[in-house]
Amino acid sequence: MTSMIRPGETSSSFIARRLKAGLPNFLLKSNLVSRMRDGTDVQYEQALAEIVTYVALRRSGLEVEVHPQCPHPTNRPDFVRDSAGDSLAYVEVTSFGPDVKSVARDNREAAIYNGLETVDLPPGWLLGYGVRAHGATAPSVKKLKAQVEQWAREECGEDANHVPMRTFEAQDWRIELTLLGGSDKGKVYDRKIGAAMGGLRSVAPHRDLRVALDNKARKYGIEGTPYLIVVADCKGSIPLGDHVEDTLLDGLFGTPAVRFRKLPDGGFQTFDVRGGDGFWGSHGAARNTNVSAVAILPEPNLWKLRDPRWQPIIAYNPSASCPIAHHVFPLSGFGSVVGEEGYGRVEGSNLADIIELPHEWPPED
Repeated sequence: MTSMIRPGETSSSFIARRLKAGLPNFLLKSNLVSRMRDGTDVQYEQALAEIVTYVALRRSGLEVEVHPQCPHPTNRPDFVRDSAGDSLAYVEVTSFGPDVKSVARDNREAAIYNGLETVDLPPGWLLGYGVRAHGATAPSVKKLKAQVEQWAREECGEDANHVPMRTFEAQDWRIELTLLGGSDKGKVYDRKIGAAMGGLRSVAPHRDLRVALDNKARKYGIEGTPYLIVVADCKGSIPLGDHVEDTLLDGLFGTPAVRFRKLPDGGFQTFDVRGGDGFWGSHGAARNTNVSAVAILPEPNLWKLRDPRWQPIIAYNPSASCPIAHHVFPLSGFGSVVGEEGYGRVEGSNLADIIELPHEWPPED
């Protein structure tokens, strides 16, 4: 079976072989090779999401055209699925990731952090690390290391309970360091940072999802054909796999809220409601009806595709102007329930099964 791992084959090699099947024409029409080879980690994940989506579309046996013509004169979506020359659906793969400024800042901090990992400290001592102020410049790591080493020579002694702390200014950066003395005074550590305090960031994956969808909803002028948008979280915005469903539903149908109503007896009655900020609007006020369905890939790196908490899921637009057939991208998710009124869970396949990953996944190399 082609889906089985060959003797001596690593997990990465298996993925490459499985995804390679049927890809030559796709790769010729895209810049995926250069993005995966020369780009950032985020660009790699974005490209991988496109490849996985393409493979999943092909596995159902229908034809897939890459960067097809569409109503817009110049913009082209990623794919169109067709059968016997009839267009079944346009498919666009997009993502949300860290903004350019954040990536640049993190790269500057990585240079500082990696430099401090190699400072010369007396045996038995480590550093505690924290950033008090992120700078917009790239300071001299060599100069900072020299200052830290001089400080350590002055402060490190025999008393392990002595915990010196100092904030170093490196151009517009402010780095707070603590000297941590252990009991093993004969040990020299390879990595000198023993504790690091990370910065806090706001996590709002449902808002990230809306921004990604807003950027693609009208880009191609698609109105008279079903339109599916597949969104990959390349930001790590979804904090836990259990939050995948909330991210999708809150992003599409509005932020959850609780409304209070005062009763005649002085008590209160509460109602669970959704705000009007959903990508698809709300009941009686639908918008973006041209987008037939949205699928979310919470972990585009593939390793968690067999983890029930991190499953890619799909939601079908109950107000779609052109509904999309379930077999186009047959994931489990949310939509109109057959034989019932209203909106609820719909059954489907796992993406891991669609692209034929082994049942034991990830395998041990």
